[in-house]
Amino acid sequence: MNTYSNYSEKKLLNLLAQGDANALSSLYYLHVKQLNYFVLRTAKSSALAEDVVHDTFIKVWENREKIDCEQQFKPYLYTIARRHLLNLLKRAQHEVNIMEEIKKSTVSEENATELLIDYTESSSIFMEAINSLPVQRKEVFIRCRIQGLTYKQAAEELGVSESTVNNQMVKALKTIRGFIVMRTAVLVLLAAVTK
Repeated sequence: MNTYSNYSEKKLLNLLAQGDANALSSLYYLHVKQLNYFVLRTAKSSALAEDVVHDTFIKVWENREKIDCEQQFKPYLYTIARRHLLNLLKRAQHEVNIMEEIKKSTVSEENATELLIDYTESSSIFMEAINSLPVQRKEVFIRCRIQGLTYKQAAEELGVSESTVNNQMVKALKTIRGFIVMRTAVLVLLAAVTK
């Protein structure tokens, strides 16, 4: 770890407020396991829990100057994590609803079982989306989502920091979602035109 391992949480928060990244690292190691367990109970996905935990500490870093060093850190940390997780779940549900609407609009009236986009087309679009990513982002995505590596393992393999892996994953997921939605919309429009 680092030389701050014997520091009190209050001292670490004071150092964090001054922009000390080692203080954040120490706070991370103090809270990561419990926070991950807390998020995992709701998320039911270790990958999602890991994303939320990393994003939570990024948020802590971004708002370090606003942290009240006199208050308990754990409730503050857990509140950030809970809000972030709920926002992600809400957004995911919204995207599922959109995809359901798109699927419904692709069903032929004469043959309700025939969908415009079948499994192979979906896989093809997904692979196109991955291949459209910049090189480093693609490498990060493949290691974390396809090979199943943790952010830490991917960071070690690629020789970058965990926060870089986290940032690249956030951007990759956003790009892939956008790509799939756009391609699906184009296919739906083409189907409507050719009817």
